[in-house]
Amino acid sequence: MAGKRKQSTTGNPPAKRQTRGSKQSKDDVKDDDKDNDKEESPKADGWDFLKAPSKEQLKKKPAKKASVPAEDTEFPPLSEEDKHAFDDIIPLPSSTAQHRIVAWNVNGLRAVLKKDNYFRAYIAREDPDILCLSETKIDQASLGAVRQVLPQYPHQYWRCATQKGYSGTVIFSKVEPLSVLDEIVLDGKVDDEGRFIALEFERYWVVHTYVPNSGQKLDRLEYRTKKWDVAMFEKLKELEKTKPVIWCGDLNVAHQEIDIHDPKNNHKSAGFTDKERESFGTLLQDGFVDTFRHKYPEKQEYSYFSYRFGARGKNKGWRLDYFVTSSSLLPHIEDSCIRSAITGSDHLPIALTLTGF
Repeated sequence: MAGKRKQSTTGNPPAKRQTRGSKQSKDDVKDDDKDNDKEESPKADGWDFLKAPSKEQLKKKPAKKASVPAEDTEFPPLSEEDKHAFDDIIPLPSSTAQHRIVAWNVNGLRAVLKKDNYFRAYIAREDPDILCLSETKIDQASLGAVRQVLPQYPHQYWRCATQKGYSGTVIFSKVEPLSVLDEIVLDGKVDDEGRFIALEFERYWVVHTYVPNSGQKLDRLEYRTKKWDVAMFEKLKELEKTKPVIWCGDLNVAHQEIDIHDPKNNHKSAGFTDKERESFGTLLQDGFVDTFRHKYPEKQEYSYFSYRFGARGKNKGWRLDYFVTSSSLLPHIEDSCIRSAITGSDHLPIALTLTGF
C-alpha cells in the first residue's frame, strides 16, 4: 500500500486535507463528462460526445492564483412535506437490514442542489449509513458552499480534483471510520483527478471511485485499462488481505450485453469496448462479485441515461454503476438495487443493503 493510512477526523473536515505519499501532479485535465454540451455529429445512439482530454489540454499550464475559500453555507431545515416526499418511492429498510450504502454520480453537486430540496429530501428518506457521491465537481475552494448540505453525517471525506469543476468524490458516514485512504498512485504519480476514497470500518472496507472514461475517440483507453484498472485492482486485492471490500461508484463499464440497450452498435464505444469489459471481468474472476447481477442474473436495468435524444424516456441506457464486493460478503447481501425513480442526474443512485453481521 503506497504511503501510510490516515486516521479519520470527526466533525466537518478542514478545507485543506492532509494526503499521503508524494505531491500531486499539477497537470490540468479537461473534463470528459458524459453531458458535454458541445454539438457533435451524433451516431445512432448519441454516445459520440464522450471526450477524453486532448494533448493540448494535458499540457502543464501556469499555476493560477488560488481562489478564496468559500465560507460554510447553512441549509434550511427540510419541511414536513419534504420529509415525506419520497415515502411512496423509497421503501423503508427491512426488519433484518443492518447497513445501507448508497452511491450516486450526481454530475455536479451544486447542479443537483438547484432542484429545490429534492436531493436532501431523497437522502433523508433513504437514510443510508454511508453515502458516496461522485462527479461532485467541487474544488477545494468551493467546499464551504456544500459542506453543510447533509449535517446528519458528522464524518465527511472529500477528494477534489486539481482542475476546477471537474470530477471529485466524497463519502458521508454516520460512523467514524478506523482509517482513511484518499490517494491512488498511477504509473508512479498520485492521481490528481479526485477519483478515489477508501474508508476502513470494523467489518469491511468501503472503496468509492469515479473511474475514468476512455473518451469519444478512446483517447484514454490504454490509460484506463493498462494503468487505472491495474492500480485499482491491485489496491482492492491489497485491502482485501485485511478485511472484505465493498467497491462502489460509477465504474464506467457495461460489463455484459444485458447491461446496455444496444450492444451490437457499441462495441467501439467507451465503456463497452472489449478491452474494458475484459479488464473488469478479470477482477470478477479473481474473487469479487457484481452484486446486482448476482441478485438479478436476468434483469435488464440501467443506471445511466444520456441527456440527449430522450434516452431515459425510451429506456436507452447503460448500467455503469456498481457495488462490487469480496465474495465472502455474499451471505450478508440482502439487496443490491438501482433507484430508477430518482432524477436530478444522468446517473441513478444505487443502494446496497447488508444484514447478518
